Amino acid sequence: MSRPIIRWGILGTGMIAEKFAQGISLSQSGEPRAIASRNSDKAGDLIQQLRDWSGVNHSFDVTEAVEGYEVLIGHPDVDAVYIALPNHLHKKWTINALRAGKHVLCEKPLALSAAEAEELFAVASEEGRVLIEAFMYRALPQTTNLLESIRDGLIGDLRIIRTNFTFNREASPHDARYQAENGGGSLMDVGCYCIDFARSLTGTEPVEMNATFHQHELGVDDYAAGTLAFPNDVLMTFTCGMTVTSDQTAHIAGTEGRIEIPRFWFGEEGYSIIRLDGKTEIIPGKKNASRPVYAAEADAFADVVGGAENWNPPENTIGNMRVLDALQK
Repeated sequence: MSRPIIRWGILGTGMIAEKFAQGISLSQSGEPRAIASRNSDKAGDLIQQLRDWSGVNHSFDVTEAVEGYEVLIGHPDVDAVYIALPNHLHKKWTINALRAGKHVLCEKPLALSAAEAEELFAVASEEGRVLIEAFMYRALPQTTNLLESIRDGLIGDLRIIRTNFTFNREASPHDARYQAENGGGSLMDVGCYCIDFARSLTGTEPVEMNATFHQHELGVDDYAAGTLAFPNDVLMTFTCGMTVTSDQTAHIAGTEGRIEIPRFWFGEEGYSIIRLDGKTEIIPGKKNASRPVYAAEADAFADVVGGAENWNPPENTIGNMRVLDALQK
């Protein structure tokens, strides 16, 4: 396997776009080439922020700020596109980028339904391009090691999974998370992580599922709770929310012990193993200031382009979307 150098273009200028741009510049394989916004001034402002962030010890250089997403996906110096746009724009710009011959890493959720996700992967296959939904924690060693250890019997037979992904931010009609027609809501924004993590741990699809949603006055679920039942007697509960302050630790319980993971979606903060006798083993995290999670994700994406096994294959994304579809119904 050979890891290629990837010249990146970024669609969007929000917080996640900024974090991924930082990650590219700290990766071993990525070169940030262009950032696009509907207004080139916003892209230019982000580039200046990134240069200010880089400081004297690291050079951050983007070729240009681009006005218009279409211009970026046609850019001759861009190999792959990172899509950090509101959910309802993922399908359109993923297809456009793939048709333009670019590989695509698209923020979660990849699409608004399983049917849309299937359509996107069909286009990627037709074009011979790599398309991955950006669940970055899946690309990290801590996640891989944890999943393997649990499957090898680290805590006996898996029985109960409890996950919680919440944050507390002021609601705004100008925030795409609060726009129902744009695929907003807490389940689609952060609950999707909880579902994906449970499916990863069990390696199966749920056979029963239920969810209860709190409806915000702006028309979306601002917090929700749900239960899933998996084969092999595994039960899962989850909570997610955008207006909630709560504990963010995931709990995994087995017949011979349990595991606690702070913020599992970062995949780098370590975890605790608590045995039946009460003894605790701390597995330290591997935070790396010079190569943080988004840098590792960029490198993992480049590995797949180079021929490595996909850390988030199409069947997983489609399976996760099917569960989200069912819960929303």
